[in-house]
Amino acid sequence: MKLTILGLPLGNHLDISLRAIEVIKNAKLVICEDTRVFNRLYSKLQHEGFLDAPFTGEYLVINDFNEKTTVNHALIRLEQLGEGILVSDAGLPTISDPGFVLINAVIDKQGELDIIPGPTAAMTALAISGFSADKVMFLGFLPKKTSKKHKTLSLLTPLIGQGITLILYQSPYRLSQTIKQLLEYFPPSTPAVVVRELTKPHQEIIRDSLANLSNLKPKGEITLLLRL
Repeated sequence: MKLTILGLPLGNHLDISLRAIEVIKNAKLVICEDTRVFNRLYSKLQHEGFLDAPFTGEYLVINDFNEKTTVNHALIRLEQLGEGILVSDAGLPTISDPGFVLINAVIDKQGELDIIPGPTAAMTALAISGFSADKVMFLGFLPKKTSKKHKTLSLLTPLIGQGITLILYQSPYRLSQTIKQLLEYFPPSTPAVVVRELTKPHQEIIRDSLANLSNLKPKGEITLLLRL
């Protein structure tokens, strides 16, 4: 039994690697978040001439809502087919995306794991932010529950002035509220960068103080970086 963790482009399908194309071409089982998203990517790769035939393998959907209940079925299919690939809608599985439970189940079964690297929004945003990458803390998505969010943020206040770059993911409709909550813990002058729609046609990088970004209402996929 072999599971290959496969990194996919963040938004521009032309960023896909040659190894990723080869693995997709020969995949018997694709474990993905959403078959529609994967099929759109597959169609684009066909249109570009990277893939020359329709996908004939099998799909299995694993997402944040069903991963724990679906993992046993995924293991059965991996054992029956011999191998499969794990993908996210974009980027690298398990980085604020599903896959952690399945990967650990494969480890417990002493199955084989391989990885074909791909981008993550966090590291791509960090590279273009202009902030130092010497000391980085990635928190993914903050808890949705207000009390848990405040508990998390309160633990970060000792980091102020330590030269750490903090990276968060956030949905666009929660960004303004989240920044206002961050301002309860961090100085208004804290350098901040909002990166949205990475590698897509409407990619945008907004650099300002945390306070000046508090009323921002952007659209699309958001990565927020703070320089503490």
